[in-house]
Amino acid sequence: MKRSYTMVALLVVLAMLVSACAGVAPTGGAGEGAAAKTRIVFYQRGYVEGGTDAGSVNTDKAIAVFEENNPDIDVEIVGIPWTAEGDTKLETALAGGTDINIFRVTSPNLPRYAKQGILSEITPYLTDEDKADFYESAFQVATVDGKVWAWPLWVTAISIFANTDILAERGVDLPTMEDPWTWDEFVEVTKQLTYTRDDGTQVYGFTSSSRWGAIEYYPLMYIDGGRILSPDGKQFVQNQPEGVSALEKIASLALEHKVTPPDFGTVDQATVRSQFKELQSVALMMSTPGALPDLENSNFPVAVLPPPTGDMGKLVTNGAFGLFAVVDVEDEAKEAAAHKLASYLTGSQVAQDVEGWQLAPGLRRSNTSYATTPNREIIARLVEYGVYEAPVATSAELGAQYGAALQAIILGQQSAQEAMDAIAPAYQAELDALNQ
Repeated sequence: MKRSYTMVALLVVLAMLVSACAGVAPTGGAGEGAAAKTRIVFYQRGYVEGGTDAGSVNTDKAIAVFEENNPDIDVEIVGIPWTAEGDTKLETALAGGTDINIFRVTSPNLPRYAKQGILSEITPYLTDEDKADFYESAFQVATVDGKVWAWPLWVTAISIFANTDILAERGVDLPTMEDPWTWDEFVEVTKQLTYTRDDGTQVYGFTSSSRWGAIEYYPLMYIDGGRILSPDGKQFVQNQPEGVSALEKIASLALEHKVTPPDFGTVDQATVRSQFKELQSVALMMSTPGALPDLENSNFPVAVLPPPTGDMGKLVTNGAFGLFAVVDVEDEAKEAAAHKLASYLTGSQVAQDVEGWQLAPGLRRSNTSYATTPNREIIARLVEYGVYEAPVATSAELGAQYGAALQAIILGQQSAQEAMDAIAPAYQAELDALNQ
């Protein structure tokens, strides 16, 4: 009997040991620890591993914070340059369909990727808080066929930069967001600011980079309520009255009112900025935010102003978007993790976590990190008034033709109606082909 009790006790102990061992994962086995983490690959433009430039350093910091807050996600960063080589690497990765989960996408490429089934729609991953936080205009550039395919990072909201010394000299008061100049007031101000100094230097009231392909003067194209394309991107509409009248206004600054430099319509962005900063031969310059840091660092007497209002009676801005897209993959955990990273990189928290992250104003109401000075606050507030075209993958040839048409209007070679009517058939033909 005693022997039986001993055997029973021994069997119980063995059973307990087996049970305990079964519940313990091996610590040295291949991949068991890593399997607990979801690994995603992030293609980042301009990033260099170990790089000391601001973009690389800030990316490293942002990913480190994200991984700390999401210990179940492991992010691998793949840097690609802002060159054709970078384009090739990105296209190769997307074609392979593996080892890429999130990347910076350009507006022209977005519709192509969406139609090819490469991208994961973001709507299922937007919380109610996200939907309330984003400005209404935020998804205009990210929407294709009624679905949103990218997370908006920021927009280079275009505004007017004023040389406050010249304005003070000419007795011109600054407009405000609450009381912007109307178009007629703007014209009168630019006339007042066009004069000859005592030393014979000619000063002009207004300029912007307006050669074909430039976007610096685009906000003025929308002030009468017109657009280039219909909101769904399927119809060319700039030859309609609202579009034509705005183009006529822009051309009149040079052709009728003579308030722009003689080379207006032919010079690039660098030349325009030199006219404004180094030569100080222009009082008002329409520009993206990229010009502001250099002016601030040199203590230039600059004030940022809202664009004038037109027949629509509302403020308008425009600009280029930064966007993050997520690749559609079979692994739902990877896809969800990539969307979580995209949400973080485009949100307000990353701007608080990483100083200098915000190179342009964000598209969320909660993201006020760009507005560190009164001038930057104006740019950030303008984001609410953005008007943007639907993303359409038209050809480079059409883009060049369209830019040349705009330039012809500004140079007085064609009227706005003539130029827009001339390009309308070619533009509409491409849109029709894309929407077949």
